[in-house]
Amino acid sequence: MSEMREKPFEYLRRRENGSKFEDEVVKNWYIARAFILDKLSNIAFKPNSNEHLHVVVTDDCPLMLYIVRQVALSAHYINYDEENEYESLRNRTVITLVSKNPDIKRELEKEEYLCNLPKYCKYKEGNSKSQHEDSYIDIEIQVVSELSDADKLNCTFVLNKEDVEAFCKQKAERGEDIYSIDTRKAVYASKMYSLGAVIENLPAEDIHCTSRYLMALNVFQYSKLRDKPTPLMDESICNNQSRVKERLSNLFCSDCFESRCLSILLCSNGDTKKERKIWEDNNRVLSRSEHARWVVEKLIMGYSPLSEEQRFKDESLFYDNKKKTLYRKALKNDSKNPSHIDLCSYADLRRVNPADLKYDSFLMLAIPIILKKVNE
Repeated sequence: MSEMREKPFEYLRRRENGSKFEDEVVKNWYIARAFILDKLSNIAFKPNSNEHLHVVVTDDCPLMLYIVRQVALSAHYINYDEENEYESLRNRTVITLVSKNPDIKRELEKEEYLCNLPKYCKYKEGNSKSQHEDSYIDIEIQVVSELSDADKLNCTFVLNKEDVEAFCKQKAERGEDIYSIDTRKAVYASKMYSLGAVIENLPAEDIHCTSRYLMALNVFQYSKLRDKPTPLMDESICNNQSRVKERLSNLFCSDCFESRCLSILLCSNGDTKKERKIWEDNNRVLSRSEHARWVVEKLIMGYSPLSEEQRFKDESLFYDNKKKTLYRKALKNDSKNPSHIDLCSYADLRRVNPADLKYDSFLMLAIPIILKKVNE
C-alpha cells in the first residue's frame, strides 16, 4: 500500500491567540521527529528489564530543545513501573539537558517545547532537590551546567546539534522527505473510535482479559481497515484545536508502534508463532505504558490535570452521568486552558475513569494488525 503523506503539524495553533506557529518552529518539529524516531528505532526493553533510556542533549539552542520535546513524546517503554516503591526500579526515561541558562525551565515551558510537562514530571536542576520526586510520569528531566564523566558513561547516547544537522544533510542527499509524514498508521488507529457499541458496551471490569475484545478486533480488522484511508487532517478542523490535537494524538501514539512491537519480539526470542500470545500476555504492561505516553503527550500539547476544585465538582456529579460527561467535555475543549480527567496515574485512572482503560487495551492488541495492514 502506497504512503499517504501529510503535513499535520501545520494545523496546530497557539493557545493564547489562535495564531499559527512560526515556520521555523514547525520545521524543527519535523526535523526532531524524523531524527529521534531514527535514533530510537532499535531501543526496546522486556517487561521485566531494569534498564532505561538515558539521553544526554548537549545544547540548549532551540533546535536541541525540540529534540528534548520529541524524546519526551516518543521514548515510552513497557518496563516502566509507576507503582514500584523504589525509584531506581521505576525505569523512567531520563533526559539530561546541558544548559547554563538560569531560566531554562521557563524556556522549556514554552508551548513549542514541553509546555506543561516540567510542571508535573520529575525535574532537577544542578544540585538542587528534585521537584515532583514521586511523579507518576515516566519522563525525568535533569538540567546540568556541564556534562560529567558519569553522565557520559551512564547514558544510552549523547546528542548534539552537529548530529542533527548531519542527519538532515544525509536525508536531503538521499532525496528523503522529512518534512511530511506517512499518516496511515495514525488513520487506522483512529478508526478504533468508530467501532461504536462493539467496544463502548464492554464493561470496565476485567479490562485486560483479551478474549473480551475478539469481536471488536474482528470488526476492526475485517470492516474498518478495509476502507481506503482518508487524510488524517483537513482544513475544516483548523478552528477546532481540540480535534486537531485528538488527531495528532493518533500520530504520536502510532509513532511508538514499532518500539512496542520490538519489545514483543524480544520476549518471543524470534519465535513468531508465540507473538500473538505474548501480545495478549503483556496487555497490562503495554496498556500502562500507552497511558504513560498519552499523559506526556497531553501535557506537551497544553492540557493540565484537573484542579482540586474541578475534581470536587466532577465527583459531585457522580449520580448524573450526563452532566458529568458534558462537564468533562467542556474542560477538555477549553481553547486556552484545557484539562482532562484522565491526566493521572494508571492506578488512579482505574478509580476515576475505568471505562477509558479498555481503549488502551484494545489498541495494544490492534498494533500488529495495523502494522501488517500498512506493510502489505
